[in-house]
Amino acid sequence: MKHYIFSFLGAGLLLCLQPAQAQNAQKFSVDGISIILKPTVKDIINVSVYYRGGVTNYEADKAGIEGAALAGTAECGTKLYSKDAFKNKADKFGIDISGSSTYDYGTITLNCISKYFDEGWSLLAEAVKNPVYNENDFNLLKEKLISGIKQSESNPDNKIQRMALANTFKGTPYAIDPDGEVSTITNLTASDAKDYYYNTLLNKNRMFIVIAGKISREEITAKVKKAFDDLPSKSYTAYTYHTPDIITDSPNIESRKLATNYIVGTFNAPAFTSEDYIINRIAVGVLSDNLFKEIRTKRNLSYAPYASVETLEMPCGFVYVSTTDPKASVEVMVNEINRLKTKGFSQKELNGIKNLFITSNYMKQESTDRMAASLGTDEILGNWKMNEELIGRIQKVTPADMTNDFNKYIHGINWNYLGDEKAADDAKDAFSMPVK
Repeated sequence: MKHYIFSFLGAGLLLCLQPAQAQNAQKFSVDGISIILKPTVKDIINVSVYYRGGVTNYEADKAGIEGAALAGTAECGTKLYSKDAFKNKADKFGIDISGSSTYDYGTITLNCISKYFDEGWSLLAEAVKNPVYNENDFNLLKEKLISGIKQSESNPDNKIQRMALANTFKGTPYAIDPDGEVSTITNLTASDAKDYYYNTLLNKNRMFIVIAGKISREEITAKVKKAFDDLPSKSYTAYTYHTPDIITDSPNIESRKLATNYIVGTFNAPAFTSEDYIINRIAVGVLSDNLFKEIRTKRNLSYAPYASVETLEMPCGFVYVSTTDPKASVEVMVNEINRLKTKGFSQKELNGIKNLFITSNYMKQESTDRMAASLGTDEILGNWKMNEELIGRIQKVTPADMTNDFNKYIHGINWNYLGDEKAADDAKDAFSMPVK
């Protein structure tokens, strides 16, 4: 769960940023693998191999297996390169290759300068086609993953965000943490990871590739043909998601001794492919700005309250605050949502947030890894052209659209709380406030 705070850069800078979008992305197929290519004049090339499914691919007792399997493609050796040989070649040419997995997908990603793209591509192709999962190397990888889980668990922001998704989507695959638990990672073997990668992930029908950088369609077509022509092509049926209705209920509370209390409330949001998606993003952006003014500027209850949208196959919006006064903070958040639902959004609020969203869209064009990540995520969620449609859609949004959106989607809030249990109990009336 990530949030972004943008500063207004002004129309002049926006005009300066526009040429970065001159070359549109294109989608085509090479030997059964879908390719999305964003040509640029930049010297950094990013290639991301995507694997669909994420946490829907495995059961809870295997939590983290996909992330471990994908990380292992670059960290546990391949048929051609031992772990050390792989690392030495990557270091020599400034090549970065890594694998990871999240709720909706997994990736193996290459970043390198165009001068050394041939060397980078050779390592990427080996990682994708021929990982060997050396047992000693995999055990070292497990130690690193377990350390990361423990650090994440001890970080209150990470913990409350994971809590919010797990509780909001209880009974669905999103209740599974894609990073895994200490127990599930401990029980994984190199053989488990290898079997999962080759028998579940390595499948042309589950994969697609996104490339952003200084490279032509002809060049990438030739490389994909040569490297991946013999990859298996097996049947694949995408998971059918059913987003639960979020209602106001008893808060999910975990007691922890902290200097402040952490609160996340989630609410329903439209799907990425919905006509309401951009409207909702703009409306939640206004909500975020208003919460900052009401909670921090006027009342000094928190350093950085905000609202945002978690863009997933099962989407949700959320409000966040860390505070020593949970009761007052939650009351402000609910009251502000209800105010926007009943009194509506103003043209002034809309104009301000439009500028921020347009600015952020241009800023995403400033690096090839952000271009590729945006295209890849958009493809997973059902519309890879969204980035190039975004500004036109933003310009069409009206205050009435935003008011209608809030009334259509926000009917309750799932509250999640990490901190002092007594303060949570004192705030119980605030947590049960209805969304009108």
